[in-house]
Amino acid sequence: MFSDRPSPEPPTAEVVAHLKQQRQWFAVTLSSIGDGVITTDVQGHITFMNPVAESLTGWTARDADGHPLDHVFRIVNEKTHASVENPALRAIREGTIFGLANHTLLLAKDGREISIDDSGAPIRSEAGELLGAVLVFRDVTEHRHAEQARALLAGIVDSSEDAIISKNLSGIVTSWNAAAERLFGHSAAEAIGQSITLIIPAVRRDEETMFLSRLRRGERIEHFETERVAKDGRVVAISLTVSPIRNSQGDIIGASKIARDITERLRADAERARLLTSERAARERAEAASRAKDEFVAMISHEIRSPLNAILGWAQTLRQAPMDTNAMDRALDSIERNARAQVKLLEDLLDISRAVTGKLQLAMRPVDVRRSLEAALESIRPAAEAKTITIDVHPERRRTLVTGDADRLQQIFWNLLSNAVKFTPKHGHVTVRMQRLNSQLEMTVTDSGIGIPADFLPYVFERFAQADASSTRKHGGLGLGLAIVRHLVELHGGSIMAASAGEGRGATFTVRLPVRAIQEDADDLAPMQPELSIDALAIAVIDGLRLLVVDDEAETRELLMTVLHARGAEVKACASAAEALAVIDEWKPAVLICDIGMPEEDGYSFLAKVRRLTSQQRNVPAIALTAYARVEDRMRALAAGFQMHVPKPVEVTELLLVVTTLARRAPTGA
Repeated sequence: MFSDRPSPEPPTAEVVAHLKQQRQWFAVTLSSIGDGVITTDVQGHITFMNPVAESLTGWTARDADGHPLDHVFRIVNEKTHASVENPALRAIREGTIFGLANHTLLLAKDGREISIDDSGAPIRSEAGELLGAVLVFRDVTEHRHAEQARALLAGIVDSSEDAIISKNLSGIVTSWNAAAERLFGHSAAEAIGQSITLIIPAVRRDEETMFLSRLRRGERIEHFETERVAKDGRVVAISLTVSPIRNSQGDIIGASKIARDITERLRADAERARLLTSERAARERAEAASRAKDEFVAMISHEIRSPLNAILGWAQTLRQAPMDTNAMDRALDSIERNARAQVKLLEDLLDISRAVTGKLQLAMRPVDVRRSLEAALESIRPAAEAKTITIDVHPERRRTLVTGDADRLQQIFWNLLSNAVKFTPKHGHVTVRMQRLNSQLEMTVTDSGIGIPADFLPYVFERFAQADASSTRKHGGLGLGLAIVRHLVELHGGSIMAASAGEGRGATFTVRLPVRAIQEDADDLAPMQPELSIDALAIAVIDGLRLLVVDDEAETRELLMTVLHARGAEVKACASAAEALAVIDEWKPAVLICDIGMPEEDGYSFLAKVRRLTSQQRNVPAIALTAYARVEDRMRALAAGFQMHVPKPVEVTELLLVVTTLARRAPTGA
């Protein structure tokens, strides 16, 4: 095309001028286009380079003229850097237009590597004769970088753990990544082209309106926590970030949404909140327990010291100055009353301890509840009469037989009646009502007393609970009575409730017990024992009876000797097990009364030695008179060989009855 080939006939001047003009026009045209252009002859030698080709290859047209094309235009594969066949040379060889894939690097003369897009085409004369080839190529580095950036972005979007969705300003989905498919269950094919409301619950459609309104103003919504619905109907908690998408002119044309599943985080937050609440509650309970412990120590100190003060005061008064009969009676009454108060306090503590540890045992048998109620009423009447409190009783006329422990039932009723009298002011009244309700027996105690505050009512049966636990309270006690009552009632298979209209409006306690399933006219009650006259028994049995008392406490020995001597018994008291063993064969007691907790040798060891004696005294009946009053202590004493276990302090009448009973059973010659 640009070479001067010999012609059979010399061209005319007019033809030469025309060809020259075309060649100049062609050169100017190729020089002005934005792509690099190189032409070659049929041997592949360069005949022309435009300025763009010079810039890209680093060669000038003058330096490159006549050089082989593959010497000036060196290209390799973008990824492997392997040599690539020149498209212009291939076009010469095959006579067709030939282009390379867009993964070609041009190695410039100065060492630069330029991403190019190129193609080669043959150059022919009007007669079709092959004259050479033209190579057209362009720098596509920026385009390649843009493509790579788009590919990288697409890869990031597709591999993201967050759902990434784009939509236009009409709310139509335009992209939907793999994480969106996993999160919402819709494939990209199912979601693209659909309204974004596909995943928005009906109750949250207003959110989409709000988003679009803010997007049109160019605002970004960050970490908006909401809910979306999946294809299978699951409601998914998500955190949503919505950003506007702009075109090259800066106009907002849509939005991108990044949705993150926060179900596990919310669950963890809820669990953390629950644990914090639990920890706070536990701390508050611990603090309350600590306060309760301090209050309990102060309260029990008060409840123990108050009776002791009266006992000690009257005892010192009796010792220091003579008294008339009336004053002495008052002193003795006070000492006895306060001693009984201490016994009741200790019994309550032991009962609540047994109840908490599950060791509170009942002697269950058929019991007529009316008898237990009547016994409790008889014991509480003096206290009621002292305050001029009227007790109205409405008994059930039908049989009131239950399966229970008569003594514990009496304890239940006594506690309720005692509380009613205790918290009812003078001239008040207490109503006791018993009635059958189908298969249950209901007993209510209603008083006109101080009532129960509404905020304390749920805790009235708790241990150590008192509506007023301050040092200025009007009523003493440890707050154990009602807790014991609740345990006893529940052990009988019943229930107890408390009700009050408020402070100053009285209170009602209702106990319900299951009625024994028997015929109405059946009489399963255990026969009542005739009342025993302790004085008569003492005259008949104890008078002249030899008793051996073993106790390390001198005051206890003196008390027992005084009581038993007064009933005519002969008593020898020993301060230790060794002392008792030394005299037992000589003294030959009919009954042995022994403490358990003694220094050097306890009562269990002492009795074991007694039972190993070769004399008849090995069979002497033995009473364990001890301060160890738990059920397990009683079981251990009986297992050790004691016939009876009597906890301290003991009523005189009870002790005499126990001694009398064992003396009657004593083997001849003991």
